[in-house]
Amino acid sequence: MTFHNPTLEIDLSALCANYRRLAGAAPAATAAAVVKCDAYGLGAEAVGRVLHQKENCRSFFVAYSEEGAALRKALGRDAEIFVFNGPFPDFIGTFRDYALTPVLNSLDQAALWAAQMRGAPAALNIDTGMHRLGVSPAVLSALKSMEGLNLTLVMSHLACASEAAHPMNERQRAAFAQIAGQYPSARKSLASSGGALIGENFAFDMVRVGVGLYGVSPLDDRSVPFEPVATLSAPVLQVHTMKAGETVGYGASFTAARNSTLATVALGYGDGYPRAGSNRGSAFLGGALCPIAGRVSMDLIVLDATDAPERPKIGDRAEFFGRAFSIDAAAEACGTIGYELLTGVGGLARQRGGLGGRVARRYLFDGAPAAQSLAGAEGM
Repeated sequence: MTFHNPTLEIDLSALCANYRRLAGAAPAATAAAVVKCDAYGLGAEAVGRVLHQKENCRSFFVAYSEEGAALRKALGRDAEIFVFNGPFPDFIGTFRDYALTPVLNSLDQAALWAAQMRGAPAALNIDTGMHRLGVSPAVLSALKSMEGLNLTLVMSHLACASEAAHPMNERQRAAFAQIAGQYPSARKSLASSGGALIGENFAFDMVRVGVGLYGVSPLDDRSVPFEPVATLSAPVLQVHTMKAGETVGYGASFTAARNSTLATVALGYGDGYPRAGSNRGSAFLGGALCPIAGRVSMDLIVLDATDAPERPKIGDRAEFFGRAFSIDAAAEACGTIGYELLTGVGGLARQRGGLGGRVARRYLFDGAPAAQSLAGAEGM
């Protein structure tokens, strides 16, 4: 990590604690880890390894077959890896070579799998009302007559699990229970992180824990606490003062109401921090939450540190989310959700040098740098 880089620190021990919290909410079910989109931007290989080694997690979900292939290389053969988006003709070989299990979302995908991978395990996604991905209940009879199809998991997805009392949750649960009962030999899965928390009758045989793992609340009311996993910080590059009436940044969108102390930090929308945080977001600096003054630039943000009890110094690090300022609160201030803030920043974070290597990703376990056996090359 160089002085001028923004840094995304990932606490793998906190992630394990969140896994145990979610698994404990549905003790009779298997807790599978959702590590799609590079584990929500935090690194699927490191996340997969720590859950596999420390928590005995043996079931994982990714979005694409190439994600599954990379995860298989990291975990070895001792895990089942499901691919949410299903199989496509050009990638059947990837499923075969890396022992991936597709989630079938249509009759066409089911027919392809039955023809090309006869008897190989597959999961079936049934649309119970979300109308995003999944087979319509109206065409299930056609699946039952399809030779060569070996369905080992039947699943669906709750549309409103973030609101525990929403009536759609129970409607979907009842519909899923009725349909899934037609597949007595297959495991059943309906709940993601939110669903795992709203009642054990939503758990069935497997819960697919995702965003809660990473310290983001899956519930709108944030009633269940989770350990912060990701901390985004950036260094102060310059500290300066401005007089009342002067403006900050592009478009002069911030005008100082008083003489002020400003700190310019090395972070911007080029690093995944949303431009929507302009004049809305904040960061913890100098012992206080300091508001963003003016527009977020590509690689710079100005903070109003006038009320901070400690005057910032060049090299101090401002925390944009983490233990001092939760990711849910940071996202709300930017007019978005924790999912988007985490994947936006995490998607650009890598331990890499040269062009494009701005956000440094660093793994911790129990307060110390994570071992290479967990973090991989980024633990070196």
